[in-house]
Amino acid sequence: MNISYLGPKGSFTQIALIKYFGENHKQTSKRTIGDVFDSVEMNDTHYGIVPIENSFEGSVNNTHDFLMKSKLNIYDEIELRIHQCLISKTADINKIDKIYSHPQSFGQCQTWLLENLPNAELIPVFSNSEGAEKISKDNEGCIGSESLTKLYDLNLVTANIEDSKENTTRFIILSHGQQDKSENSKVSLIVSPPDSDASGSLYNLLKPFASEDINLFRIESRPFRGQLWSYAFFIDCEGHIEDTKIQNAIDSLNKQKINVKILGSYPSHNDS
Repeated sequence: MNISYLGPKGSFTQIALIKYFGENHKQTSKRTIGDVFDSVEMNDTHYGIVPIENSFEGSVNNTHDFLMKSKLNIYDEIELRIHQCLISKTADINKIDKIYSHPQSFGQCQTWLLENLPNAELIPVFSNSEGAEKISKDNEGCIGSESLTKLYDLNLVTANIEDSKENTTRFIILSHGQQDKSENSKVSLIVSPPDSDASGSLYNLLKPFASEDINLFRIESRPFRGQLWSYAFFIDCEGHIEDTKIQNAIDSLNKQKINVKILGSYPSHNDS
């Protein structure tokens, strides 16, 4: 089995991959989230794994944008506690004045950076592993997992620099298939009203879920590319797509000419 992930090696996405699938499968590193989607869609890999949400920084917008246009399903999800580290060729923090990192990691460590390296140049990259690859001088550092020190022969300067010790990222597993119904399932949907800024549109969107007594875990809006002030709503709710009450809610939305895209049904980890 071949699994693609947002790389390079040592990324938090690869750590999540190993936590979910184990180490006995082929792992294919991809440079961007879009590349992970493409690899699964083209059947180059069986599954893909990408980050979708961080407890501190919020949603990963690129993942949501690709979900809007992809035909892939969310097969499952996994959560990973994120511990960020400052890494460099040097072990002396005072020598570092340039730091590479994914923008999400900068956001997760912004208070620490302001207090400890307020004058450092912050350079965004596609992934923290890419940041580690770029380090060539003692004045350069990166933010990422401790595993990067061994992979790229670097020093751990400071561990656990994340601002929140509850810092957790949720990753989704992408696939063409879908899991069978389980005891505790959730459904992920994209719901698109014909006129999202019309009076009562959000109420009309949510009412079918309330009428069927369906618990919502998450609702989030995302703008449509190329359509000014038009929004789609990402919804995670309790249940399975085969449940009668879920089907009733979808039928009610369709009768209102509200478009519904089913992203997947998979085991719920909201209680974990």
